[in-house]
Order: sequence, then structure tokens, then C-alpha cells
Amino acid sequence: MTQEQKLERFAEREFKRNLNNMIVQDTDGSYVVFGKYHVERQEHGYSVNTWSHAIHCFDSKRNAVSWCVADKFNQLNLANTILNLDRKKQTLAADIQCRQGVGRRSQSDHFYEIVNMKVQPKLILLNSVSTELEKCVNSAKYMQIRGFSNETARTSGPSAK
Repeated sequence: MTQEQKLERFAEREFKRNLNNMIVQDTDGSYVVFGKYHVERQEHGYSVNTWSHAIHCFDSKRNAVSWCVADKFNQLNLANTILNLDRKKQTLAADIQCRQGVGRRSQSDHFYEIVNMKVQPKLILLNSVSTELEKCVNSAKYMQIRGFSNETARTSGPSAK
């Protein structure tokens, strides 16, 4: 057995052993996250599926992976919060976009101003939801970084297998 074959066998064994802690890009551009979730680009976001059912189509890849991290670490409140805030953000953004489009297409400046006034509270709410979602995503990011650090600590040194 050549040195290259030994290295390939070692890499394959380590890859399989650590698949539950990895985020790997698939051949079609989608991602396999922790060997459990499949994150795929869609027309309006990133869908997250387990091997048995669909979870949600998130607004961004960052939100999708953050949900996966929270779910992996069994932080169900954080996972639900990320999911709900992402849904609320998408709904508000679509509503704002629709109303602003109607206002822009109107023939009346007065109607345009009324639409803009009515949209202002929704814009403030969208900003608030986005800020809260960002905090949750950062919490999940911290969990993942801490998880990587702990994995590194466990696999290095004299006790490593």
C-alpha cells in the first residue's frame, strides 16, 4: 500500500467520523449540514430539509445554517425563534414591497404619500425583527464556534485516537 493510499484511507475515515460536525458543499451547490440537514438554494431563499421532511425556506443561507446549528445543539427555543423571526421578516418585506409598488404606480402624489406614511411603521418593525434575528444568528454562530473549539480540544493531544 502506497503512502498516498494510506493518506486517502485516513482522510476518508476521518471524514466519516466527523461528518456530524461538518458543513460540506454538495456537487450540485447545495450543502449537507452536520450529516442531517440539506440546505439548497431556491428562487426566494434557502430551503432546509432533513432527509425525511421539509423545514422552511429561509431568507438567507446564514439564517438557514444558524437554524441547523441551534437544532443540532438542541437549542429548540433558539431554533424556533430563528424560524419565526425569519418568517416574520419575509412576510413584512413582501408586504412592504407590495405596498410601495402600489404607491409608485399610482397617478396621485397624495396617494403615494399616504402609502409611504402607512408603510413607515412596518419598516420600523422590519428593522426591529432584522435586529432580533441578527442577535439569534450570532448566538447560533457562537455555539458553532464553541462547538468547533471543543471538537478540536477533544481530538488533539495524547488522548486522540
